[in-house]
Amino acid sequence: MAKLIVNVGSTSVKTQLFDDALQVKAILNADYGATNGLSVEGVNVQGSKILHHDETIHDAKNTLAFLFQRWQQLLADNQLELSAMGHRVVHGGAMFKSITRITPDVLTQIAKLDNYAPLHNPLNRLGIEMAEELFANVPQFAVFDTAFHRQIPGYAGRYAIPEKLSANVDFYRYGFHGISCQHSVNAATKLLNKSPDALNVIILHLGGGASATAVKNGISVDTSMGFSPTEGLIMASRCGDIDPMIAITLQREGKTVDDINRLLNKQSGLQGICGETDMRTILSRAEQGDNASELALQLFCYRVKKYIGAYFAILNGKVDALIFTGGIGENAPAIRQRILDDLTGLGFSLDSNLNSQRFSSNIDVSDTSSRSRILVIHAEEEREIAQQIMYS
Repeated sequence: MAKLIVNVGSTSVKTQLFDDALQVKAILNADYGATNGLSVEGVNVQGSKILHHDETIHDAKNTLAFLFQRWQQLLADNQLELSAMGHRVVHGGAMFKSITRITPDVLTQIAKLDNYAPLHNPLNRLGIEMAEELFANVPQFAVFDTAFHRQIPGYAGRYAIPEKLSANVDFYRYGFHGISCQHSVNAATKLLNKSPDALNVIILHLGGGASATAVKNGISVDTSMGFSPTEGLIMASRCGDIDPMIAITLQREGKTVDDINRLLNKQSGLQGICGETDMRTILSRAEQGDNASELALQLFCYRVKKYIGAYFAILNGKVDALIFTGGIGENAPAIRQRILDDLTGLGFSLDSNLNSQRFSSNIDVSDTSSRSRILVIHAEEEREIAQQIMYS
């Protein structure tokens, strides 16, 4: 028996097969957003690499059809049977607070949330619908990125605007990266040998999208992303926190709603500052003296520091650990160093030698004098979904 986890994005689909011991049996990941066609890579049950490229342009539906057909063949060839399938769903609104077994009524409710995450939820739903058709007898589960943050208190979640401004959506700080945050909490409890309900941490999920989350006694009490993933930290191409009058001023100057949406989500952040989204390239250019890249690094790390300070105050200075996760958080020691420079007053002291090392497992990179531990944790959203299915 095995569990197949499906994570559908706007330009990629990630799928992993787990056994009942939560060991990865096989992986198939596809990039379909490029103009040169579909690229698939992974590892089969025997550990051999899978590589495939098709120059035909694929959309999400064609990509899912290809991957699901390959999974059906892989399962048959290895005499494996699925006990469940799990799907990452970006937005669960106020109604979904935990892992949920998919039924027709649940799918109808998820469809009502398309206006909350128009770029992601319809694609997540497509993955569920196709899985139900092609794997008809397999139980399907949805795990929501917003669910981890559903216990945020009203004073942290409410915007200072009138209620019921829209007939289609409720404006609230829903937060995202919740699946990654839950995995980080679970991993931190093992590293620190503490129970979740006694754990206070600040989680920095730093990647193409970036967020900070304050966790008190194992529960999210505040997070930097809000109604949409655009709020909060500076990201690859998202602006993060800005004065809302900037958008209004641009509209008055003739920019359309689509123009402004594209600007804030696709042309801002690191991209808007230095013309590059890949942190590795930005670090390299900064080392070579590129002023725009250096400014991008300064702005990125400064914004993270501000959120660390804010969440340190919210947790009343009782922080068991500061957690770095996500592509940048895990793989950019120079960014971790920059963020933690001058934060010894808050009790965060980094071991520079440990921090600079490559590692394959979760690790504590704090100095022995650090009052709070500094953890680097691999983001494993698919594993977290599989685990939630196991214990549901």
